[in-house]
Amino acid sequence: QVDVQIIFRENDSIINYDKYELKSPKIKDTTKFINNMLNVERYALPNGNYQIELTINDKNSDEEPLTSTDEFVVDYTKDKISFSDIELVHSYQKSDEGGLLEKNGYEIVPYAISYYPEVAKNLTFYSELYNVDSLVGGNQFLLYYYIRPVELDKKFDQYFFAKKQNGKRINILLNSINISDLPSGRYLLVLEARDRNNQVIASRQKYFYRFNPGAEYNYTSMLALNTNNSFASQITSKDTLLQYIDYLYPISTEPEKNFAKSLFKEADLQTLQKYFLNFWLQRNNTQPAKAWQAYKLLVDQVNHDYNALRIKGYKTDRGRVYLQYGPPNVVSKSYNEPAGYPYEIWQYYTLGNQRDKRFVFYTKDLSTNDFLLIHSTAVGELHNNQWQKYIYSRTWNPLDIDDVIIPSTYGSFATDYYLQPR
Repeated sequence: QVDVQIIFRENDSIINYDKYELKSPKIKDTTKFINNMLNVERYALPNGNYQIELTINDKNSDEEPLTSTDEFVVDYTKDKISFSDIELVHSYQKSDEGGLLEKNGYEIVPYAISYYPEVAKNLTFYSELYNVDSLVGGNQFLLYYYIRPVELDKKFDQYFFAKKQNGKRINILLNSINISDLPSGRYLLVLEARDRNNQVIASRQKYFYRFNPGAEYNYTSMLALNTNNSFASQITSKDTLLQYIDYLYPISTEPEKNFAKSLFKEADLQTLQKYFLNFWLQRNNTQPAKAWQAYKLLVDQVNHDYNALRIKGYKTDRGRVYLQYGPPNVVSKSYNEPAGYPYEIWQYYTLGNQRDKRFVFYTKDLSTNDFLLIHSTAVGELHNNQWQKYIYSRTWNPLDIDDVIIPSTYGSFATDYYLQPR
């Protein structure tokens, strides 16, 4: 039996609020395994940028209540073609009984996490596409859905699907993808609606992590590569090539990272050259050498700007973000606030399909030049809505349960810089 409290905030205003008691079924033997509880609620909110705060208090426990916060955007317009959020699905069945789990004739049980362990064989998802009929009428349009790595904008043929649908006010997408052979890594499930000219008219993506140590990528095609007369064949020092491959870590997929680790142990020069060439062919099939040279310039820059104490710049958090996403549009630096540790807030206007994304770094010792990533709004990155606690833990104890509000002190600008980077 738990007390649940939900608060929706926009800026400093409470927009909606709910509080209720949630009870589990009666349990005869509490020493045995207890199934997870699933509770679904629906709330109507106008368009806006919101923060949700969820607090759960177990009435039969002496532990402190558990509080979690998150941010989300409601942006729906009747004259705009758009996808709903993608809902990961545990199970579904046809139903016409109504209820909180029912959507468009299906009872849908959500998959509440974005982690798929080795035992998971399928990824099932649900989404709605709105207002396509305003563009194509009742004619057909294309729906694409596919899986790609977070680090590499490239579709996998095995996980790419297309179907035709007739335009409606609401089009439903409910499908499953077999992920038995999908290796461990960070991935995006991408949905795209395309018109008759194959132009994207709406898209949506959902992050998930796959743990599947038994599956590996097939590198047979890489080993068959001929490196003669390629830029990789001109790198004849094994130590230099190993260093170059290590430079690739910030932009490598997880399977590539794992394969590269095995190369460091036993690979010969020719195999290293094949891996290096294949890596850049995957990213630029026509000019792999040019892609490598452009990346090497960035590596040289971060090794100069972000070198930390005994850590090369490309291995630091700021260096990794810079190499993976490129230079930020705005960097707000604050190294001398009386109440806070030194920090930087980076803003990217666009990151692929993402808009207005931020990264927050801080350090407890400016002399080391080693700033740690403590929060980001980008997909697949560390997300921590309590990031201010790290910065102001210099003068404020975030573990003090009687002091739940971060104090406003003279010369403290972290929240201001975060909301309006400059």
